[in-house]
Amino acid sequence: MPSVVSVKRAVCLVAAVIGVLSVSVAVPAGAATPQERQAQIDRELARLHNQIGEASEQQSRLLAELQVSRRTRAELDAKVAALDGEIAGSQAELDAVTAELDTAVAAQAVADEALDAAQAQLRRSTVDLREQALHAYMHFNDEPTAESMLNDLDDVNDAPRIAAYLDVVAEHQQDVIDEHRSRRQDLKALQDQAAAAKAAVADRQAQIAARRDELQQARNAQAAARSQVAAEAATEQALLARVQSQKTAYLAQVNQLERESGQIAFDLSRRQSGQTAPPARHGVLSYPVANPVITSSFGYRTHPIYGDRRLHAGIDLAANVGTPVFAAAAGTVVSAGWMSGYGYTVVIDHGGALATLYAHNSVLMVSAGQQVNRGQRISSAGSTGNSTGPHVHFEVRVKGTPVDPMNYL
Repeated sequence: MPSVVSVKRAVCLVAAVIGVLSVSVAVPAGAATPQERQAQIDRELARLHNQIGEASEQQSRLLAELQVSRRTRAELDAKVAALDGEIAGSQAELDAVTAELDTAVAAQAVADEALDAAQAQLRRSTVDLREQALHAYMHFNDEPTAESMLNDLDDVNDAPRIAAYLDVVAEHQQDVIDEHRSRRQDLKALQDQAAAAKAAVADRQAQIAARRDELQQARNAQAAARSQVAAEAATEQALLARVQSQKTAYLAQVNQLERESGQIAFDLSRRQSGQTAPPARHGVLSYPVANPVITSSFGYRTHPIYGDRRLHAGIDLAANVGTPVFAAAAGTVVSAGWMSGYGYTVVIDHGGALATLYAHNSVLMVSAGQQVNRGQRISSAGSTGNSTGPHVHFEVRVKGTPVDPMNYL
């Protein structure tokens, strides 16, 4: 039975190795903070637990880092694509407003030209009005009045002509006044039009400046995102290379675990030869931990990178290091000791061709040949052997062959 000190040293060594691995991958600037990245890796590690089986902590964490890197790059690729669309939209808006500016500038030019012509006409009208007023003032006493002209009339037939003349003079004076008034009104309208055209130009210019600023911001964000994509892609390739480089070691560990499982099956089948297995029913066995939470079920798994298909021969139960582990039923301890893949392991023969296995313990509290009762503490949970983290790996075997524990619990 291993000592508590030796187990603690092993756990510390594994933690140190994990620490080195966890900081060996650079996080691209502008991406998640190191704390956020680590939290993502931890969540991914928990999610992958049901896929990768009994792998080492180092390999499992490396695989989790790779999965996080791949997901991050996919998110960054989507961000770049969205920015591409945003840039295209901003450019289209800029082009449209620029065209509107050209139209507004042309309209302003026409309005300015009309305003200049109106101002020139008003100046001429003002000159005419001033000259008429000046003439009337200068010749106020010299100009004959209608009364004096009719009094001096020698021929009565001249009266209509004199009246017509006076009407023409009066009409001309009124025309000069009306024309000046009209010119002033036209000038006011054209001034309003010119001011509106100028305001339209200024508005379009302001819109162009805003669109250009938006476009530049989008391009800056796009450049930053593309840089992050490149950095994340490099991280992903480096992680993938490390994962692939450890494939041989991973397969060796899994094969070793399968050999150990096969040896356990052989020993139990020989030990239980001639025994009759009880029918599978719930309640035959109790859970080996209090408040059980299943984190990984029984069945075949396909490795997300290597693609190999392996049987997960039991269920995994959540447990911290040191959590008490109890015998699922009364029986005889077949073995209690170290197995490289399973770590510190206890195997109990319950009779009737039924046996249970408890793996990855940190401390063992029983020894081979010892009789145990149902619910008796046999070990403390841990993360020894090929383990992704602290938990209890629990197997149920009938004549040595692993079966789904959920049919017996």
